[in-house]
Amino acid sequence: MNRDIGKNAERELVSILRGEGFNAVRIPTSNSSPNPLPDIFATKGNNLLSIECKSTWESKVKVKEHQVKKLFDFLSMFTMNGIPVIAVKFKQIHEWRVLVPEKAEDIVVTIDNTIPMENLFKILEKKVEEKILTP
Repeated sequence: MNRDIGKNAERELVSILRGEGFNAVRIPTSNSSPNPLPDIFATKGNNLLSIECKSTWESKVKVKEHQVKKLFDFLSMFTMNGIPVIAVKFKQIHEWRVLVPEKAEDIVVTIDNTIPMENLFKILEKKVEEKILTP
């Protein structure tokens, strides 16, 4: 991803997350850092999102194992409910889509193996409501 395109996508995603009530921060040095830093991290309630951000005109994008591993390694430092997220802006459909990886491995992210970002927000809200209602 071109650096300027990547920065703009990350800034856009931070803005979306903040609009949904998350505290969100872009980490501009994540790719060059040996530390386990995601592109973006966001918190809301007890949920901590560790996000690898991509933007593409293609119908798929490859995320390398070391990028996914950084998401898991970052989350392991906190006691919050950690959720690794790969967020891709598919420009051809003008939509942000997300995939929650189960393990650190090379992943080909497509429109078909992702969900709309709004669905992730709904899932997280439901989890928060369930915790409030469950004694």
